[in-house]
Amino acid sequence: VAGAGATLAVYYWAKRRFGRVVKISVPATTANLACGFDAFGAAFELRMCLRAELCDGLNATCFEYEGEGAEGVCCTEKNLIWKSACVCARMFGGGKELPKMKISVSNCVPFGRGLGSSATAIIAGVVLANEVLGLKLSKKQLIDAGLQIENHPDNLSPALYGGAVASGVGVDGASMIVPFSINRAVKAVVLIPDFEVETEKARQVLPATYSRADCVFNIQRAGLLPLALSAPTLNKGLVRECMKDKLHQEYRAPLIPGLVECMRLPETSSNPHLVATVLSGAGPTILSLATGDLESIGKLMQQTMREKGVQSRYLVLPFAHVGATVSWSFW
Repeated sequence: VAGAGATLAVYYWAKRRFGRVVKISVPATTANLACGFDAFGAAFELRMCLRAELCDGLNATCFEYEGEGAEGVCCTEKNLIWKSACVCARMFGGGKELPKMKISVSNCVPFGRGLGSSATAIIAGVVLANEVLGLKLSKKQLIDAGLQIENHPDNLSPALYGGAVASGVGVDGASMIVPFSINRAVKAVVLIPDFEVETEKARQVLPATYSRADCVFNIQRAGLLPLALSAPTLNKGLVRECMKDKLHQEYRAPLIPGLVECMRLPETSSNPHLVATVLSGAGPTILSLATGDLESIGKLMQQTMREKGVQSRYLVLPFAHVGATVSWSFW
């Protein structure tokens, strides 16, 4: 057994040392979870998969895309994945330069919908640089590299770590990250409207200042939500109350017809499995947490949006307990 283990270890070392192809998988994410504005995030089993082949003689790295966003994505070295890899290499590479590659991407994460598509690209890029240059960076260092591009870690952290994560940025600019669990009885239904909302536009509608009462409202719920979600016995009423917010959702509602009505569904519908409904990230995707009857909940959300003139689709998604993954091969 010991001999077999040693042989396997050598095999994996050789693949990483002499392999020409690295494969990276990064999950989609949701940010905020209502009360945890710019602080909480969670990962879904909906992934962007990347295959990067080291190629001699290439003048520039090039991309091929299939799936979500393939029609409009940049396929040159201006691609966000490659820009992120270069940032990581400059930050931690000690002068090492990234070799040119052929990169193929199969993407299931919709662009501009509040499911962390930019975070999947950024994490894929920093992980790619770490692997190809053999930097042996910690997860925290990878997030710190990602923060040079996206200055809040609520999507970046779950994309790398998986599960649910509370995160922030210290006064020194470094990331602060603490994972927490979500009770396995809880599943996600995400409703994806057929329009995009630019993150920058969703931030511009937020007020410059907030009342003390509204800040306290969110602080109280943010302190309780990770504990409520991770409790072995799920208290649906507590989770529902904690997933209320006074800092961002009401201000973004005018950008997303049907959001207010969907957020009221846990109270107005008779479905006992529907725990809470909130905006996913900056939107327009809407997230429901539920313990069952998931297809019916998706259809109910879809009908609610349709009544506001919005076409949409829904996905039933488990939470991803594993974040970004890496494997090497010889071909």
